[in-house]
Amino acid sequence: MPSLNFLIETGEVCQFLREKKMFYQTATDPSPGLPEGPFWCAFTQSLLGPDGHVADAQCCRAGRSCCETA
Repeated sequence: MPSLNFLIETGEVCQFLREKKMFYQTATDPSPGLPEGPFWCAFTQSLLGPDGHVADAQCCRAGRSCCETA
């Protein structure tokens, strides 16, 4: 599974998306698929992005009005 840090660095998700696991992630994470959260927006400091919609790894991508990729 790609880490949220990797997804942000490669521009796949918004640079303001955060998850608890970013701060303690190990190199050997057996979980397949997208990061699981919980997520929040570093811009708004809440569970919602600036557009009022939920912040998560599936929604915070190019095409969303508030999305800023690295």
